[in-house]
Amino acid sequence: MRQFFVEGKGISNKHMKKFSSTLTNEDIPAPISWDSHVTDSTVSPFSDKLMMFHTTTLIAVGIGNYGTAAGTCQRMDLNATYTRLSAEIALFAEDGANLMIKHAFLEEPPKAIDHNALIKKKK
Repeated sequence: MRQFFVEGKGISNKHMKKFSSTLTNEDIPAPISWDSHVTDSTVSPFSDKLMMFHTTTLIAVGIGNYGTAAGTCQRMDLNATYTRLSAEIALFAEDGANLMIKHAFLEEPPKAIDHNALIKKKK
């Protein structure tokens, strides 16, 4: 799971740099990072299950935010960026879901009903 979180940090840094550079190129000040204090503790105060649940929830919210932004933005260059970055984090979200299933933090998600298989099934 550590590798998953490290990968997520890398993806988020890349996304922040992309949008910061877009703002800077347009002579708009980019927001300052929210990093305030990271502890030097090597013992996690939270369980892996809780951290994975919150991380995957935030990933889903982020994908929704990019979708909303793409739907309301009139700049085609930004729409392309939102779409490309959404695809990247969607793959990352899939990795997170598979990791949660692997460690029994999440059951396999429900699937669509296979009506053809039901028709062929004997009683």
